Amino acid sequence: MLIPSPDLAALSRQDNEDASLEKPYRIGVPVPVKLNPGNSGKWENLPGGGKLWQLSLKCSGAVALGIDYSLFYLPPGSDLFIYNVSHTEITGAFNSEINPGARSFSTRPVKGDEIVLEYFQPADCLEQPGLEISGILFLYRGMDSNPRSGHDFGGSGSCEVNVNCPEGLASKSQSQGVVRILSRVRGQSFWCSGTLVNNTSLDFSPLILTANHCSQSSGQVSSADDLNKWVFYFNYESAACADPTSEPADHSVVGALKLASSENPANFGSDFYLVKLIKDIPANYLPYYNGWSNLNTASPSGVCIHHPEGDIKKISTYTTPLVSATWETTPDTHWKVQWAATASGFGVTEGGSSGSPLFDNNGLLIGSLTGGESGCTNTAGMDYFGKIAFSWTSNGSADSIQLKTWLDPLNEGRTSMQGAFNNKLTVSDFEADTTSVSIGGSLSFHDRSLGSPTSWHWYFQGAVPSESTEQNPTGIVYNSFGKYNVKLAVNNAFSTDTLIRTRYIQVKAIVFPNPTEGVVSIFLDSKNTAGLSIEVFSELGILLKTIEYGSNPGSAISLEMPGSGSFFLLRIKQGDQVQTHKVVVVRRNK
Repeated sequence: MLIPSPDLAALSRQDNEDASLEKPYRIGVPVPVKLNPGNSGKWENLPGGGKLWQLSLKCSGAVALGIDYSLFYLPPGSDLFIYNVSHTEITGAFNSEINPGARSFSTRPVKGDEIVLEYFQPADCLEQPGLEISGILFLYRGMDSNPRSGHDFGGSGSCEVNVNCPEGLASKSQSQGVVRILSRVRGQSFWCSGTLVNNTSLDFSPLILTANHCSQSSGQVSSADDLNKWVFYFNYESAACADPTSEPADHSVVGALKLASSENPANFGSDFYLVKLIKDIPANYLPYYNGWSNLNTASPSGVCIHHPEGDIKKISTYTTPLVSATWETTPDTHWKVQWAATASGFGVTEGGSSGSPLFDNNGLLIGSLTGGESGCTNTAGMDYFGKIAFSWTSNGSADSIQLKTWLDPLNEGRTSMQGAFNNKLTVSDFEADTTSVSIGGSLSFHDRSLGSPTSWHWYFQGAVPSESTEQNPTGIVYNSFGKYNVKLAVNNAFSTDTLIRTRYIQVKAIVFPNPTEGVVSIFLDSKNTAGLSIEVFSELGILLKTIEYGSNPGSAISLEMPGSGSFFLLRIKQGDQVQTHKVVVVRRNK
């Protein structure tokens, strides 16, 4: 389905006008639609009684597309994947565990200007999905596909320092609390940065602090519906000091509730914005809840950890004492920072760094970035961070414009709070004996989870049995040709975690005998009614013949290798499954 694209020239003009203002870095705009499984896409009945719904959406000129939903409900047992047409990027599986209730929802953007939604409903599921697509998020920059393209992955300035360079070793824990934020303001999308913060109740509430201006654009502010669609990316970083050649894995959480901000009609204040995530952070993200100090004391040194231009996590270092400063008219709302050159570069800030945390020499959060003049072409430029000391109570006495209520809920009067990991979390992990098995073969699976889980629930797509509650299940038999997901949910007294490995097990056809004197039997899944074709190639890669079979070819097919040759390649296609087998031929003298 072709969706009309927005006016890119008009967007560029607006962005150029906004570049010198205190605004977050816009990367996308909404395109309204009204689509659902009843009026769009196509349904397909699957062997065994299940159903598959697919919807292809194309919006020319986009570097990435996201989906907004006015209703998002997946029945138990069903799942949803979203991928681009080249299958280079896949998000999902989404399942009933992420249903947002009565709230609207958004799925994170997928790169490319054409994406496919694929919903699977098993035979034993009697409920219908509730998928009302209300808009397409058209991203025109900030999620480019190639490193060093100017924005997003690889897009920050060449002077920036990756967080896992030596400069970041002392701040490793703090870094695991820093997030990249795809914010929404009346449907438009912006890159910002932020951090998880700890509180005096030590309940590990998923509180994230960023800048108030990340929720504003051209006089408009983020609505509750917008906040339901904010995306928070964890661990978006290089594992080493060098830039990676491929983008980090997706570790994201969608949706938040506003708790407080510096929004005060009388003044700009300290520019803070505090939200609470709608969903708990998955344990395998290993999040760190950063500590803070509300003292109005200038730190002699420290760092800022951020996502400039929406790029992977970077670190900037200051070695000159902070200076108390004013951003607009209210005095002493901000810390003024002068960055320093280090061994790996000269960390500064850029668009997309807004809201990022400033840490003191003790590793405690003391400010959030409003803006400034620094950059790779102006390393001497100063930057300004709204003070935690001012945000604590100085913006006003109401709970909605201060941090104290939320970060000191026990009213202990603390001036500082240490950061912490939630060590009670369990993290799901597993492996199989092998990820490739012939039809009819069996596998064993091994639990590798962390956090001392006490119960396990396995789900084996396409296998018998299809579920298990053993810690290390054995004898899992695969009788169907294809690639299948494996899911493990684990629990302990404090938490639950789920891991899905998509297309993890490949079940291969059996080609026998091999080597052969010229004739082979190919054993397939007799229950798979999808069309079958077999292509035979010579050892030089020349296509020799193609055999097409009906929708029910049976479980065994006899095939004679054509002509002479020491080996041939067979390409077997059944439905969307494709496999290649090498057949060695031994010709006997008569």
